[in-house]
Amino acid sequence: MQDFKQLRVWHLAHALSLRVIRALPERRARVVPGLRAQAIRAATSVASNIAEGCARGTRPMFLHFLEMALGSLNELDGELLVARDAGVIDSSTYVDLQSDVVLVRRMLISLIGAVQRQIAEDAARHADPSERR
Repeated sequence: MQDFKQLRVWHLAHALSLRVIRALPERRARVVPGLRAQAIRAATSVASNIAEGCARGTRPMFLHFLEMALGSLNELDGELLVARDAGVIDSSTYVDLQSDVVLVRRMLISLIGAVQRQIAEDAARHADPSERR
């Protein structure tokens, strides 16, 4: 459908994943076994799902992967709360990462809405004229 590297939301999601990797040092993440790996998996999944969706040939498939990216972003949000509450990251790091999560979420929701509108317009264009009444 399109080159994912042209989407600003992909760039922001990619940058967020790198910040999460740097913010969760392995030595401190041992407090909660598996937390670092799970948070990194969720963070990288956001950008990966956007990229994969761009490679799909239809808008509904693109939408599906955008929704999966949003789910991964919400998972990351929860993992960051655990990291903060367990003392793996400090409050200031959490606030910085959280502001990035909010920005990516807003952009993803906006893109999802735009794709949903395009799908509805496509359906209306292809509907049987007798069904439009």
